[in-house]
Amino acid sequence: MYPPAALLFAVLAGQGRALSSQLEYAPLRVRCELGLWHEGEHADHVWDWPDGMAPPLWARWDTGGAMRFESRPWCETEGGPDGDACTLYRDHAREHSWNVLDPETESLRRRALAESAQLMKRLGRKRD
Repeated sequence: MYPPAALLFAVLAGQGRALSSQLEYAPLRVRCELGLWHEGEHADHVWDWPDGMAPPLWARWDTGGAMRFESRPWCETEGGPDGDACTLYRDHAREHSWNVLDPETESLRRRALAESAQLMKRLGRKRD
């Protein structure tokens, strides 16, 4: 018997079966990997099918929130700073993965800059 999440992934992606052990690293939430503040459809890699039985599974949704799951092959375009291949799906819109800002990292960077600016301002004040 399949756990509900495994069955849902298998049905939505058109696959015959998926075992709960294969879903151990499947995310519980999705976050767009195509960059910050972009127009159009969003996408997030969900997981890789075991033994390459199909291309990786991607969650895709529009601004209205309608989500679908698709098995799509990797982009594989090379050219990142370390010569790595793009980690998005083939024929994705917008930039390749090495040019995309991660929303959580960008948020943390902005918060750190703001906090360090406040700290520098306090340290720069004349002491009474």
